[in-house]
Amino acid sequence: MSTEWVAEPIRTMANEVTALPHLVIGWGDLQWPPSGSFTLSTSGGLTAYGQVWIDGVTSQPGPTPSLDAQLGFGPAGSAASTWTWSEASFNTDAGNNDEFVASINPQQAGSYDYGYRFSTTGGRDWTYGATIGHLTVNPSGDTTPAAVPTGLHVSAFGPASISLGWDAVGGDAYGYEVLRSSGGSAYSVLELVTDTSYTDATVAQGQTYSYVVRSVDTSWNRSANSAPVSQVADVRQMSLTFTVTVPATTDATGRSVHIAGTLDRLDGGNPQWDPGATTMTRVDATHWTITFTGKEGTQLEYKYTLGDWDHVEKGPPPGCAELSNRTLTLTYGSGGTQAVNDTVDSWLNVAPC
Repeated sequence: MSTEWVAEPIRTMANEVTALPHLVIGWGDLQWPPSGSFTLSTSGGLTAYGQVWIDGVTSQPGPTPSLDAQLGFGPAGSAASTWTWSEASFNTDAGNNDEFVASINPQQAGSYDYGYRFSTTGGRDWTYGATIGHLTVNPSGDTTPAAVPTGLHVSAFGPASISLGWDAVGGDAYGYEVLRSSGGSAYSVLELVTDTSYTDATVAQGQTYSYVVRSVDTSWNRSANSAPVSQVADVRQMSLTFTVTVPATTDATGRSVHIAGTLDRLDGGNPQWDPGATTMTRVDATHWTITFTGKEGTQLEYKYTLGDWDHVEKGPPPGCAELSNRTLTLTYGSGGTQAVNDTVDSWLNVAPC
């Protein structure tokens, strides 16, 4: 077995150095076919095979651990370092070699070179095959793109992702390219998808992103871009409504019902644990309500009062026990509204407590 040792420094108190082995590729190259041609189409493409030999290793049955293979292509005469590369899969044992297979399908007519490269260092180093294949992609007679997608919208968002949806395009549409812009940059392609939805999971919290989509037909023709949509990657804002049922004796006190707690975590600059600052709205003799806005996932603690801590809510009579803080987590749900319905059994210093 051919093994090479590469020094990799690690931090220790003694400033020691360790070494990590990797297999040494003795030979690797494009195996077949030496050339090919097809007409530009999403259903076209060229399947190519490559083989690689590592002394005493690839002769063993099955794929070699830590051995990666890629098939790449680029314009005829271009340097392989500039090619588009895609992962190849282990195909079979071929004598003492491992054989890999992959497919390529350039999206523009023209002349291309293609070939294989191999790595045993996770892509840090590559061994390029010497044989270069030659591919001709003939133009399609179809030069008319499918329709421009409509209905692009943000279906969901958060601090780590933004999800999009849009209306399907008929005709010979094959899929859709999703493009993104941020910070005033030009739109760039994120991905080609065949569904009418996409989730961008490569966003940064607090950053605003703009998106467009365009249809791609079976001849790789692209439509114009759709109308754009923009979204901030952040926690969703929502509405929270408290409705509390109070004792029938409440009106006779001449006091209003208040809510106090960690309300500073909500929008609007509310105070924290101020028993007389946040007045609710009277609905009738036994019901009061108030609505806030805030971010989903916010955790609250709160209690109801009649304007001061001498008239805070208590447990049911006759005990009128001290109560723990009420707790709540803002939950967005399907529409971004949350309703909380509470009941106050009695008030401190109000009969019968």
